[in-house]
Amino acid sequence: MDIIHYPVNAAYIGRFRILIEFENGELRTVDFSKYKQRKLGEFSDLKNEEYFKTFFIRNGDLQWPNGWDIAPDYLYDISLPAKVETLVKKRKNKVTS
Repeated sequence: MDIIHYPVNAAYIGRFRILIEFENGELRTVDFSKYKQRKLGEFSDLKNEEYFKTFFIRNGDLQWPNGWDIAPDYLYDISLPAKVETLVKKRKNKVTS
């Protein structure tokens, strides 16, 4: 039996891509740009980027207001490990008198 990892947080990162944090602490990305070329029927509003950004996480699924959802096991399977770089702020040397 495979372990199912559940999304706990998600953020839109541009071009129909979503950064997802799973309950195990992993950060993964999903690229949905290929879905724009598919026939989505009643869910075709997902091809609109502004509407696409209205996703949310509920009951372990990534969901949209139109009822389209993605189960956590499939979401994990289609995602890739995120390449996250640490941001380092340069501190300005302060001159004190």
